[in-house]
Amino acid sequence: MKHLSLILCFLITTSLFSQTSTQYKTPTKQQLDSLKTELETIFMKDQTFRRIYIEAEEKLGKDSEAYEYFWKVVESQDKILENEVTGIIDKYGWLGISQIGRLANTTLWSVLQHGSVASKEKYAPLLKTSALKQESQPIHYARLIDRMLINSNKAQLYGTQINYDNEEPTFFEIKQPELVDKRRKEIGLNSIKEYAKSRKVEWNVTQEK
Repeated sequence: MKHLSLILCFLITTSLFSQTSTQYKTPTKQQLDSLKTELETIFMKDQTFRRIYIEAEEKLGKDSEAYEYFWKVVESQDKILENEVTGIIDKYGWLGISQIGRLANTTLWSVLQHGSVASKEKYAPLLKTSALKQESQPIHYARLIDRMLINSNKAQLYGTQINYDNEEPTFFEIKQPELVDKRRKEIGLNSIKEYAKSRKVEWNVTQEK
């Protein structure tokens, strides 16, 4: 989609968006503790159905109406959680690990991963800023961007998305694969070769320095 391409280009090439005190409210210690608990609960809700989807597929049948309904329930829940999380981000900005802990911070990304394209586009710059400050995990930003691209039939940038449908797992197409390490390093990720090894995927593209 042309619109998505322009947005992604904007995310990658423009200067980082800053979270200033005039944009967001500064939460108190008590509010941060409350937000931490709230987000950890949201994470549990976000993951519950996904932890049993394979079992549901086996018991209900992949092409059954019951399994289709199962995912309709999941999608309905996703929308509710997306509204809750974006409401928090709109009020307080992208809360970092030092503020709410690693799990609650992960919740912001996890819910967006399952949310709308519009939300991904809107909040990706905040996640990137947070990751570069080491207040969020760089892999979360990379996965968010790569998934948007793959879902739009475009080449990914960071090599986080792997196709397991074949006999041997392979990376979905990567844009200018000889430059992927440079892009990964810019946001704080290890080399694509190390990542490939951890995922048992073959990688032999020489990287430009």
